[in-house]
Amino acid sequence: MELEHLLHTSGLFLALQLFFAGSLLVPGVMGRADLYHAFVRKLASAVVTFGPVGLLVYVLYEVSRLA
Repeated sequence: MELEHLLHTSGLFLALQLFFAGSLLVPGVMGRADLYHAFVRKLASAVVTFGPVGLLVYVLYEVSRLA
């Protein structure tokens, strides 16, 4: 489903996504892996913290649409 969604987005949005993903690789190429590891730690913490809450909100929204 992600690939299908990716193919239907605008070119500008796709370019911005690729630019963002590429900018994450730059510190690793420059040998500054500590910046990359710090970013990944913060991202993983945010996913673990807000992921279940986002899923709960989504499930409650879908359930409310059933009624």
